[in-house]
Amino acid sequence: MSDPRSSRIQPSRRDFLGRAAAAAVALSLPTASARARSHRSHEALRLGIVGLRGRGGDHLDGFARLPDVRITALCDCDRDMLDKRAAAAQKLGATPELFQDVRKLLDARIVDAITVATPNHWHSLLGVWACERGLDAYIEKPISHDVWEGQQLVAAMKRHGRVVACGMQSRSNPGMQAAIAWVQSGALGKLQLARGLCYKRRPSIGKVTGDQPPPKNCDYDLWLGPAAQQPVRRQQFHYDWHWQWDFGNGDLGNQGVHQMDLCRWGVGQDRLPERTLSIGGRLGYDDDGQTPNTQLVWLGYEPAPILFEVRGLPDKTGSKEMDKYLGASIGVVFHCEHGVVVMDTYDSGYALDAKGQKVQEFKGGADHFANFVTAVRARDSKLLAADAQAGHLSAALCHLGNDSWRQGAMASADATAAAARDPQLGEAFGRMREHLGHNGIELATGSPLRLGKLLTVAADTRFTPREYRAGFALKA
Repeated sequence: MSDPRSSRIQPSRRDFLGRAAAAAVALSLPTASARARSHRSHEALRLGIVGLRGRGGDHLDGFARLPDVRITALCDCDRDMLDKRAAAAQKLGATPELFQDVRKLLDARIVDAITVATPNHWHSLLGVWACERGLDAYIEKPISHDVWEGQQLVAAMKRHGRVVACGMQSRSNPGMQAAIAWVQSGALGKLQLARGLCYKRRPSIGKVTGDQPPPKNCDYDLWLGPAAQQPVRRQQFHYDWHWQWDFGNGDLGNQGVHQMDLCRWGVGQDRLPERTLSIGGRLGYDDDGQTPNTQLVWLGYEPAPILFEVRGLPDKTGSKEMDKYLGASIGVVFHCEHGVVVMDTYDSGYALDAKGQKVQEFKGGADHFANFVTAVRARDSKLLAADAQAGHLSAALCHLGNDSWRQGAMASADATAAAARDPQLGEAFGRMREHLGHNGIELATGSPLRLGKLLTVAADTRFTPREYRAGFALKA
């Protein structure tokens, strides 16, 4: 394991004066324990961004442009990405200190809060570590890698009195807020079903014949963090970790957690469902991915269940288009007694009556990053559009769906159809079979799906932690 004492990046001569000035200012600012008591509203919020590829770049750009926010630290285990974002930060007027090891950043006392855009297996651990050091945190979705981790993060947030937000940005958008309120008002009668859609093209990630080298300037030990020690077994090091269980949660917990959150919000449930069943498979290619690219998840809430559909294959063989359901490919459909509400973007949608006539529209976005800063300044988690508890519950629905699938067994199409006794699940399974047939996958001729185990969750159900590597343990 890399020595954390040697992982702080030394500034170049070009950066030295800016770094020295930042360090001098840091010495005059409150300690972590003082920040835990309060954050004075007249001071600039000092922010550290952890995980800089992809969404992390959005964090840098979005938070750096907010008034009275200073980006004082950047952290990534990939030195090339760290240097790239450092240059971008300078163009935004920031001179952050650079770290490869997040533990050194957290102990440096130069930030009041962190934002997290690392691979999923790091999310909850970083949130807990931040809380323990008197720091607030904004954590990208999914806020956890499994149910137990989410529970520990929520407990840490409460125990240490910190502000912890989840990057489920639709919760901040007035268009989405209006749509959920309209559904819950009964304008179209009682809600009968919330349907989540993640029809998003996911081609094969290829198949390697042996261990692959990590990127040259990436500290792979730090990248693995709490995950089990293992070689790289995928062609593309970055992003394709989403489809391997030790690091990601498939598209159900990647893109899909946004839509799962809206479903749970719409049905008004702040607990886990008593029953969960998943059906699906990784079909159409043989690669190093482990997560399903075709999946149904049924969550047995009463009186309105959630039904989630994942499709990573196109609408037919050779096509670049994706299927749509009532005009949406990535979105949510609320089925009510007298019509439907379709949310086909993060902040807009429409309502159709029983005759298919549009009767209402919803639109309007907002700044989810600014919502976090507002809550931190006020020291009030109630101001968050999506706090750690909301993030945990919605991510947990995805984890339960994946757990059902992983604990299941391969089954024939007939056996799977027989198990899908719920009428709504049965209808979705029928459309899944048609979709696969359009991609040349005939279930009746030897391409069985995995029929998940029916999971039952009671109020006293105890979830267990995975094994953590020394130095990266998340403790209850």
